[in-house]
Amino acid sequence: MTEENNRLSQVKRFSGAAFCVECGRCVAVCPMAEMYGNFSIEMSPRGIIRKALTEGAEILRDENLWYCTECNAGTDVCPQGVSCRDLVRGLREMVLEEGRAETVASCRHCGKPFAALPVERFVFRRLEKEPMNVLVFLEYCPSCRRALYSRRNA
Repeated sequence: MTEENNRLSQVKRFSGAAFCVECGRCVAVCPMAEMYGNFSIEMSPRGIIRKALTEGAEILRDENLWYCTECNAGTDVCPQGVSCRDLVRGLREMVLEEGRAETVASCRHCGKPFAALPVERFVFRRLEKEPMNVLVFLEYCPSCRRALYSRRNA
């Protein structure tokens, strides 16, 4: 077994993906349906889980992997406790380990990748009427945001 396949197996096992019974509860509560006009089963939690189980490492090249908000709502309603969030995080980490960060926003301060671009674009569209200084603050990873906030408010 290659290192990539071994890592993929670990990610799937950790998330409990194999226990998915395809009931659709995760899809019913997924906020992506309201966020994206092009929402489909392919980008839904159920679709990502199915592809991870059937396509193997090919899932790492699937753009739909980057639409998830990692909210964990699907896990909260899953009768089997499958965590699509943990699956998505693990798969995204594998993509980033390969050095492919073109689908991820990087922190303006430290350069660390921290947000999926489709999610970031959605947030910025929703906040487009906010003052620019608020939006700039969102270009920092959570660690750098905390540090910046602490310095400004110390």
